[in-house]
Amino acid sequence: MGQSLSVICVTHGRPQILRRCLESCARQNYPALKFFVVANPPDGESEVVIKQAIPNARIIRTQTNIGFFPALNLGLAEADTDYVMVVDDDAHFTTDDSLSRLVDKFAQEPDLGAVTCTLEGPYETPGDSRDKYISVFTTGFTMFPRKVFSEWIGAFPNLFFRSAGETFWCTELWEQGRPVKRVADVCMFHALAKEGRSTKDWRFHGLRSQLLCAAMREPAMWLAPVLLSKLVKSFGQYLRYRQPGLWLKAWLSFLFHIGEAFQSRKPISSQTRRLLRRLDRSPVYNLSELPEWQRLKCELTSLGAERQVT
Repeated sequence: MGQSLSVICVTHGRPQILRRCLESCARQNYPALKFFVVANPPDGESEVVIKQAIPNARIIRTQTNIGFFPALNLGLAEADTDYVMVVDDDAHFTTDDSLSRLVDKFAQEPDLGAVTCTLEGPYETPGDSRDKYISVFTTGFTMFPRKVFSEWIGAFPNLFFRSAGETFWCTELWEQGRPVKRVADVCMFHALAKEGRSTKDWRFHGLRSQLLCAAMREPAMWLAPVLLSKLVKSFGQYLRYRQPGLWLKAWLSFLFHIGEAFQSRKPISSQTRRLLRRLDRSPVYNLSELPEWQRLKCELTSLGAERQVT
């Protein structure tokens, strides 16, 4: 097992939950692991927990809460290993060989762009007992080659304070022909803890980030219909929350930042979009049997041939 591996955890003022997460990471049987904990921002109790659970962990400190994805970028910039595993501070591994089995998936399928765990917990249902391809992972339970950050896509946009960063990456991974897979027999327990979290902030940033990501990734012909659909659906949703003012605030913030989003715009192809919709509709266990995947691979092959000729 010669591939080097880092584990990155972003935490924000939840020391007791963090302890269980880090202890499960420390028990992993993968050799020569590197650990990075981004304290966003730091607090004394969390630092004690980190040093007790993993004495050799590198602690990266922010001055204030800069958001999950900007904080994760700091950890990714420091990691210098072949692979990176990102873990949420309110989750823990259920077996000690989880990391080894995830790395094995890349050896079995070298084109993979990311592998993610099955989740269980009070708000999670494990579901499928077979590995399957998915349109988007949940970042805090996922392993990927560090090249995703250093070469293939780059950093998460700092506009994504929370939410949508995974969509930003996964749409581009599929666009490049790098599948994303959920591994059935590698599980993490997700407490979905609410300590230190504001539901109001989560809803605001969640909606705003979804809109910004659509502006960055949707094909031109789909952008206006998608935004219109989100306008209608999100309004009804926030009426049910009894927070129409929060809905308006999120949309106004999106419009204020739309220029920055367009500066980072790199839309996926319509073929990739069709493939992602297919993955969302029903389980896919074998990509070779999927017509949308075959057409995307043909497009990528043709594009590669054109680049060689050029």
